[in-house]
Amino acid sequence: MASEKLYSVLEQHLDGSWWYHLGWTFETQEAAEQKIREGLWFDPKRPMRLFEHRKPFPQDHSRYTRDLKTFGFAGCIDWTDE
Repeated sequence: MASEKLYSVLEQHLDGSWWYHLGWTFETQEAAEQKIREGLWFDPKRPMRLFEHRKPFPQDHSRYTRDLKTFGFAGCIDWTDE
C-alpha cells in the first residue's frame, strides 16, 4: 500500500453515483482542485469533488461509487478504500 496521499477528482452522474475517470489522480491537492475548477467541457455545472486516498486506483477503466469507499465497474467491485 502506498504511504503518500493521492488526490482524485470524482464527478457526479445524474443517478447520484460518483465516477472516477482514468488520469484524474494527482499527487497534490492543488492539482486536483485545479481540475475541479476547469470543470467538464460537456457539462460545466456537473458536481465534482476531491477524493483523498493512499491506494492508487487501477488504470484499466473508469469506476464508480455510491458510498465513496467501494468502487466498481459493470457490477463488479474492484477497488476498496481500506
